[in-house]
Amino acid sequence: MRISIIFLSEAPGLLTISFSTTKNKGMSKTFDNIRVVLVNPLDGKNVGALCRAMKTMGITRLTIVRGPGAPALDLEKAAVLAVHARDVLENRQTCSSLEEALAETALAAGITRRRGKRRKSFALTPEQLADRVAASGGETALVFGNEASGLDDRDLSLCQVAVRIPSSPGFPSLNLSHAVQIITYALYRTLSTSTGTLYRPIDRGQLDALVSVILASLRNVGFFTQVGDEEMGIFFRDILARAALSRSESRRLELVFRKISGLAARRGIPAP
Repeated sequence: MRISIIFLSEAPGLLTISFSTTKNKGMSKTFDNIRVVLVNPLDGKNVGALCRAMKTMGITRLTIVRGPGAPALDLEKAAVLAVHARDVLENRQTCSSLEEALAETALAAGITRRRGKRRKSFALTPEQLADRVAASGGETALVFGNEASGLDDRDLSLCQVAVRIPSSPGFPSLNLSHAVQIITYALYRTLSTSTGTLYRPIDRGQLDALVSVILASLRNVGFFTQVGDEEMGIFFRDILARAALSRSESRRLELVFRKISGLAARRGIPAP
């Protein structure tokens, strides 16, 4: 990788710093697997600014989720702030739901500072997320909520991990584009120096299929007589996503739980 730093003085007392980076082929492939996903953003100016933040860190894939009834986004304002990153804005993907946006991801990371009973039990730091992404070559989505309310409980439940940017408790809220810059910087710093061998973990569809098998097996042995399976499904989906299972590992787990279900049936354990 080559990095050049150019100092340009355009006016007395004004100093502009420009970074120029060159990525090697392996690193480029890794960045091609990363997308920023915005859920119902409100301000076109913020979207334009975050396009610049993304591109300076080598990430150029943007997905915008516009749910039913979402206010229109001012793309003209976005284009003004994007400047030389307008290609990121122009090549954006648009989805009508977060489920659609995350359909083929191996890892969806919800960036949030909020805590609550129905939210993730813990959150990664940006550096921990970067280490996790560096360990595999699967499709990764960095999911950000809108400027007013961030990600709600349902949005976060669709993500396998939560990521929290440490900030002052006196004023913990970050501007959307600033949050994108911090997360993408952490990824760039780690991935640009990573020399590990990448592998491709199972994607979201394969993960959901495995969790379905696990839940069906537990259901067949009467595990859910006291508790429901929805919360347990989220639990398994989260921990298995963090494990970044390969396809062969997923198949072995699936066989284990199918055998548990089969043994219960042969031994006469009645299904609930």
